[in-house]
Amino acid sequence: MHLRLHPLTAAVLSASALTLSLSGHASADDMSTLVISEDRLEQNVVISAEEIDQRQARDLEDLFRAEPGVSVGGGIAIGQKVYVRGLEDTNLNVTIDGARQGGYLFHHTGRLTIDPALLKQAEVDKGPATADDGPGALGGSLRFETKDAQDLLKPGQDLGARVSVGTESAADATSGTTAFYGRLGENLGLMGYVSGRNSDDYAVGDGGEQEQTAGQQRGYLLKMSLLDVNDQDLRISAERTTDHGTYFTRPHMPSFSSQQPTYQEMERETFTVNHAWHPGNDLIDTRTTLYHTTQELDRVEAGSTSRSREFGADVRNTLRLKTGDVAHALTTGVDFHDQDTRRSDDAGSAGPNNEDTSRNLGVYAQNRMTLGPWALSVGARLDDYDSDYGEAGSVSGSEVSPNAILSVDATDNLTLHAGYGEAIRGAKAREVILIGDDVTIAEGLEPERARQREIGLDWHQRDALMAGDRLGFALTGFHTDIENYQAYDRGSDPAVLYNLEGEVESRGYEASLNWGVGGYDTRLGYAKVVMKNNDGDPLGDEMNIGASTGDKWTWDHQYRLPNHNVTLGYTLNAVERLERVAEGDEEKPGYVTHDIRAQWTPASWQDLTLTLAVNNVFDKRYSDHSSYLLSSGDSMLEPGRDVRLGASYRF
Repeated sequence: MHLRLHPLTAAVLSASALTLSLSGHASADDMSTLVISEDRLEQNVVISAEEIDQRQARDLEDLFRAEPGVSVGGGIAIGQKVYVRGLEDTNLNVTIDGARQGGYLFHHTGRLTIDPALLKQAEVDKGPATADDGPGALGGSLRFETKDAQDLLKPGQDLGARVSVGTESAADATSGTTAFYGRLGENLGLMGYVSGRNSDDYAVGDGGEQEQTAGQQRGYLLKMSLLDVNDQDLRISAERTTDHGTYFTRPHMPSFSSQQPTYQEMERETFTVNHAWHPGNDLIDTRTTLYHTTQELDRVEAGSTSRSREFGADVRNTLRLKTGDVAHALTTGVDFHDQDTRRSDDAGSAGPNNEDTSRNLGVYAQNRMTLGPWALSVGARLDDYDSDYGEAGSVSGSEVSPNAILSVDATDNLTLHAGYGEAIRGAKAREVILIGDDVTIAEGLEPERARQREIGLDWHQRDALMAGDRLGFALTGFHTDIENYQAYDRGSDPAVLYNLEGEVESRGYEASLNWGVGGYDTRLGYAKVVMKNNDGDPLGDEMNIGASTGDKWTWDHQYRLPNHNVTLGYTLNAVERLERVAEGDEEKPGYVTHDIRAQWTPASWQDLTLTLAVNNVFDKRYSDHSSYLLSSGDSMLEPGRDVRLGASYRF
């Protein structure tokens, strides 16, 4: 093990140890009532199942539609990629029920296949990575959590079912879901879920269709949830998602001159076991996750299969105690993942280097502390990694990444926060579809390291403009540098895996203003992200790294009429023209879209819910700035006006 101790890491660990030793030892009486909220320290975005349902979300773009700091490009589900503050999801730590999703099959397709209807919530962590966020969170984290049977059962119900159907006008699509769920005794929940969606080529704004976008998506989930038994929770789940269709070889680049339609099958299977033990004391709060994920892309007519298999585990405990007036929530743990990627064709293996393996073992500690109006989170993780590239050789090493986040309640209404974090990615398998080429590893290949900085404020006030209202404002500035980004040069013979010189940069700021009274809430959001490549020039579109977008505005409204069981909503998305482009690149035109939605539960049919959503009301013809832009200026067009009708019934 080649341990490199960062100077800040030593300071972080020393500060944490010093704080623990201050003011004497912890008292059992003090520990009995300790509650420390991570919300004061980590500014995450959480999207609830209720919001997902109201928007009739069908894919990742629908899921993050109202978040200005998150964009999704690629048009259809198989081509979609998520960008957080300009960085592609390949640079994020993505988990589903705690299971890491590390497969990277093909740079012209997305790598995240998610059925939004399955989700209890989706969480975006854009700030500096904490030690317990896991390895490789260079640009943040995405965490998806699926529903339990207990989430679907009505009060007093032991057995139930939910059936839903939907239509979409833009793609002439039909969809449906069926879920059966029940409770055995007081604590055991069982659920089976099936979903399906069939679509044609979708219509784009102002006439015409986007060719080769018709497809069939399926989702399956079996889940057992044994909750609150002897202070323990146990969840076991098996999930499968599929996306089949005759898409272009490069699904997100329909105008590419050498495109050929080919039948493709994208599939993912994830098995997870999650256990939690939280007895009635503050010394023990353990969480254990075991998982296995398989992702596969079959280009059937070409006889080519790209596959990623990964298994891993995370075991952690949070200890809560007080030293004097300082309250601590100290999380310590270990995580591990082992990934095997392979490409094959009809004749068998594809080339001399057709299989990569990567492994990472992490040990981490994160101490979240509060003292009156002050909150401080400090931590560090040690990652020991190994990547094997077959005949080309292997790379291994160990790195430490520290973090520190500070917040203070300056007044009863104003909170100031600042943070710094580092994230390491040493274990990195190649893009699977490229495996098989003759390849060499550049001498001295270094792990990728992100340095993330953030500073901001949050202000809120009750009874600000009128009695009973709520007003809030948030402003955050951020700056992330990624050094030693690992690139793959296919143009050389043999191909070379090497580090880019210089740093990839994402910087900018986000702001939001929200106001509400009674059942009405509105939120105005803004994000400005400046992306630069390792040469210091505007990034443009660099697959695997990120994409530049114009300044983005979102304005969301929601009005609940509880006496009528009605919820109404409207979302505006405005993206300014992108003029910060490298010499010779095309500027990206701006656009504005409008979405409306309504949901109604009839008073006499409380188990029936009817939903209407109209996306892109005025049929705007546009491309998302995160979609890959060709040198000709062409890009994947988004759907035009899309009227979605949905109905669900609970038995």
